[in-house]
Amino acid sequence: MPNHTMLRTLVPAKPASRLALGLAALAFTLPLAACDTGNDPRNPGSPSPTESSETASPSDDASRLDPTGKWTSPEKGDPFLEFAEDGSLEGSDGCNAIVTTWKLKGDEITIDSFMSTQKACAGVDTWLSKASTATIEGDVMKVKDSNGKVIGGLEKEDK
Repeated sequence: MPNHTMLRTLVPAKPASRLALGLAALAFTLPLAACDTGNDPRNPGSPSPTESSETASPSDDASRLDPTGKWTSPEKGDPFLEFAEDGSLEGSDGCNAIVTTWKLKGDEITIDSFMSTQKACAGVDTWLSKASTATIEGDVMKVKDSNGKVIGGLEKEDK
């Protein structure tokens, strides 16, 4: 009988073990991908892609985003907000008065919390009483609640 070693046939890898191996490789590479700063490694002082696309300075933002004036809605009760240059804000949710202050933070208007009268007005949606922040797109102000959800819109009143 010849003296040679019998070779075992290799068992092909099972799909489950391939999946486990693939997941392990993915688990090791994802954290490394998350570390990318977006900066050019040849020029560490270069701005990231998101920084370079924003070329406007804060003072440019303030002139571009100017909420001062009256913003209205044609809904029942005629809700409105009127932003004054001194940072004061007055308005109505269509039923109850709103008096507070506002400030600009980047591209967002922050509306300070306020107390309002609690009159019940039949058929009036008092969504504006939940205003917390707002953004402006053209002549439309998108009003958001404290969770960042858009709750309504107002249009710039022409004067």
